[in-house]
Amino acid sequence: MKPNNHIRFVVLAILPIFFMPVLQAQGLQLTPGIKWVMKGSPTLVINNASLINEGSFIADSGTVFFTGDRAASGTFIGGANPISFYNLTIGKSANDLQLNNNAFVKGMITLDSGNLQLNDYLLDLGSTGSIARERDDARIIGVRGGAIRITALLNRPQVINPGNIGVEITSEGNLGYTVITRGHVLQTNADGESGIQRWFDIIPENNTNIPTTLRLFYLNSELAGKDKNALTVFSSKEGDNHWSLWGKDASDPVTNWVLKSNHGQLGRFILAIGSRNAFAKSSKTITAMQVYPSPAHNAFALQIISEEAGNGIMSLYDQSGHLLEVKRGFWQAGVTTINWNISKYAAGIFYLSTGNPNGRTLTVVKQ
Repeated sequence: MKPNNHIRFVVLAILPIFFMPVLQAQGLQLTPGIKWVMKGSPTLVINNASLINEGSFIADSGTVFFTGDRAASGTFIGGANPISFYNLTIGKSANDLQLNNNAFVKGMITLDSGNLQLNDYLLDLGSTGSIARERDDARIIGVRGGAIRITALLNRPQVINPGNIGVEITSEGNLGYTVITRGHVLQTNADGESGIQRWFDIIPENNTNIPTTLRLFYLNSELAGKDKNALTVFSSKEGDNHWSLWGKDASDPVTNWVLKSNHGQLGRFILAIGSRNAFAKSSKTITAMQVYPSPAHNAFALQIISEEAGNGIMSLYDQSGHLLEVKRGFWQAGVTTINWNISKYAAGIFYLSTGNPNGRTLTVVKQ
């Protein structure tokens, strides 16, 4: 990337034993042996390009600002070595920034415009990082995997939202060092039913019957077809699809949160719909699912083989994880075909989420 009017202030400190960075067409690439140091608090603006770290990147107190409108596949944070930022700002006027390796943010990650796609990698906020200005049209998302993590010392916390990650914690006890992880892959119960497209793991150092109140926040774009007025809190052990109903004491569908008090054992939490120790029932036993033709042109068909009649919410996402359509599908016992028109979308890869364990996410290719 050649210096231009997009670079407001960049300080490069190279020790004599290192070579100069390689600035290639795809962006700023630090090859092995390169050490890039941002002295003080400069701002490095990377416009329509990527940051590829195979050397050493030292952010000091600086800000890296990704801008532009290039397709998501052309703008990413990657390379063989993870990158530690101080401040990271995303201002993509179109398309998203992709995370292609683990990354660390010690200061603030600011979402001016555009999304950050986690792509099954970890965005670690350490104990000092925080998220700013996250909203439906500018958010951190990872429908194909990945997570955000913050570690906080919580001794009698009062209405604390560590890292502004989206969960507010109150407790009269000493939880100790607490690791909070937020993910976006749909969580399903044993019947294949799913919650919203956001979950939290809350793992405190002291996790033995300390009454704790949680206020779980969410975005409208994460509802996955759920009625926000009916959301309640469920909990489970990490990696376990046996969910227990925790219920709710208060909620606000305008500012998008659900609150529940006096939970003694922390673990994984999700917002879903139900009145018993399972998510609300919306489908019966499905033995197989597939989409055809592949590739498709203007439409595709979803074939469902089920032992019983049922129905369920189906969500169509683009390759960047944006929710395009939500519809309720109905099927009979035996074989059912559901047609889906995609003529209004450009060619590319799409993902159909069904919430069923035998075919949760199906890939749809349009030519």
